[in-house]
Amino acid sequence: MFRNMLKRSWLSIKRKLGRTIILTLIFFMMANLVLAAFIIKSAVSAQMDYAKSTLGGTVSIQANMDAIRETQKAEMEKGGDPGEMFKSMNRPSVDVKTANKIASENTDYIKDYSYEVSTSANADNLQTVETKGPKMPSGMPGNFGGQSSSSDDSTLDADITISGVNAYAYIQGVKNGTLTIKNGTYFDEDSKDSAIVSYEFANLNSLKVGDTIKLKNIYTEKEVALKIIGVYDSSEERANGNTIYMNTDTAAKFLSTDDYNNGDYDVDNVNFYMVNSDKADEFVNKINRDFSELSENNLKVAVDTSEYDSIAGSIESVGSFADTILVIVIIATIIIITLIVTINVKDRRYEIGVLMSLGASKKNIIGQIITELVIIGTLGFALASATGTVFAGTLGDMIIKNQTASASKQSERSFGRPGNMPSQGSSKNNSNAPEPPSGDNAPNMKEVMQNGRSKNEVKLDINAEPLDYLLLFVTGYLVIILALIVPSISIMRYQPKEILAGKE
Repeated sequence: MFRNMLKRSWLSIKRKLGRTIILTLIFFMMANLVLAAFIIKSAVSAQMDYAKSTLGGTVSIQANMDAIRETQKAEMEKGGDPGEMFKSMNRPSVDVKTANKIASENTDYIKDYSYEVSTSANADNLQTVETKGPKMPSGMPGNFGGQSSSSDDSTLDADITISGVNAYAYIQGVKNGTLTIKNGTYFDEDSKDSAIVSYEFANLNSLKVGDTIKLKNIYTEKEVALKIIGVYDSSEERANGNTIYMNTDTAAKFLSTDDYNNGDYDVDNVNFYMVNSDKADEFVNKINRDFSELSENNLKVAVDTSEYDSIAGSIESVGSFADTILVIVIIATIIIITLIVTINVKDRRYEIGVLMSLGASKKNIIGQIITELVIIGTLGFALASATGTVFAGTLGDMIIKNQTASASKQSERSFGRPGNMPSQGSSKNNSNAPEPPSGDNAPNMKEVMQNGRSKNEVKLDINAEPLDYLLLFVTGYLVIILALIVPSISIMRYQPKEILAGKE
């Protein structure tokens, strides 16, 4: 019986060649879209894993303004003077030993970290660049919780701004592309007593890479000799040409004795760059548990995953679109196949009646139609297997272009903000960082940062896996079974006597 059913199915396929071609094309188009959806979903999953490992996000230690306000409120309720409270209030800060300890004990969570020291110095034997903006009082921090001296800074005069960062790549101007090395090389944590000066400052004082300058600590009057290892240029309109950049250990030599605190000085803008964004909350909880003194000092640990969230939103949009395509295609195919088979069953009523009168069961008739569709569907699925990857690539690129347009514009606006950059520091804990080139061949750091950012764009690896092909055939055969539900009900109602009588 099975052999007869298979033979009848094959004869029916050849006899109704037009219907066979139409069904094959329908299955072929459905299979292409279904396979493309599966491939894209697999690629999206892989890209999400990659994004988590490359755009892990940033965990920063910052002032807990809510706790500070609560403290102020409690003091005011006790009758305290707001002005006096503000003067006597200690600025929340992190000491460098704590920052380094957090980094060294959590290498499984972070791939790099950064912090800063800001202070001032005097250059008695050097000319200073005329500043373009209003001169800030010496020692004034750039933000709440910034570096400040226990000394009365308002009585001290300084003409050089000292900016210490533990690695060159984390200077704010470098991150936003406004500061570049013109000559020389970069500094890192190991660049002892080395600094980079502005082009205007170097030109005004006839300085070049390799020269040594002496700056005086405004608190202790002690002179510190610095070797110029680089000359930078800044495109910022109100850039201070008297700012000298160096690593934090060198910058700390210009702090007061109390602030230096035997090498345990305070640092600002402490950021830890995560290996994987999924571990950020776990890392935060670990810091809060192991370093409870941070909260006691009105500090909080905050997570910034904006870079990962930006690209993850685009990737998830692509995945959601693929899901939508998959559902729509399956539903549409079921409806179309159902209509075609229903019409075909009505056209074959007489044939069905004859087969039933010869002893063929209704299940056998349904089995014959299923066999026909399986043969045609298998042909369509096989053809789609050869073209599905190409189609998926075209469809994936189209979806990405549509879904990431707004995200790309947002990325352009947010480029260079803290936490929105790939880790490129050459610090000790980044053993894979390349040695920076020096001299006139030093690259424009904005290009370096943009190149790093371009690697974080959504790029799906469109390649079909064996599982994708398996899912295609399983889905296709399920579509065939579902499409036969309505026609099968009609066949089960047929009575051979009534069919043949009606035909006559």
